[in-house]
Amino acid sequence: MENSRSDTETNSVAPVKPGATILVVDDEEPVLRVAEEILSYLGFRVETARSGEEALERVAKGLAPDLILLDVVLPGMGGVETFARIRRIAPKIPILMTSGYANRTSIEWLMDEGASGFLAKPYGIETLSERIRAAMR
Repeated sequence: MENSRSDTETNSVAPVKPGATILVVDDEEPVLRVAEEILSYLGFRVETARSGEEALERVAKGLAPDLILLDVVLPGMGGVETFARIRRIAPKIPILMTSGYANRTSIEWLMDEGASGFLAKPYGIETLSERIRAAMR
């Protein structure tokens, strides 16, 4: 009985595509570290960018992640502009938006424009896994 519960729990957080690459874009170093640890634990390869400009440059130069986890609130080029620019050069990459501060209007616009979902910070491993699974389907 305990083994089946453990298997169920493992399956609920297992990646849709084992070994898939996720680009995490966040300006807060602790958030990047935690996201990298969680995503690695879940079986994903993780790339990071500390700004919208860095993320855009990496995608423009050929980085093709299976999903982008993009913070809405970034200094310089914010998450909304980063989303729009990445969408122009790589329209098929799922982009999951995240924030602890985003306003409802920004979130609604992002969803209308094709964001693959929204994840409020702070998030836990199960919620992150669920949103990623939904976005990558």
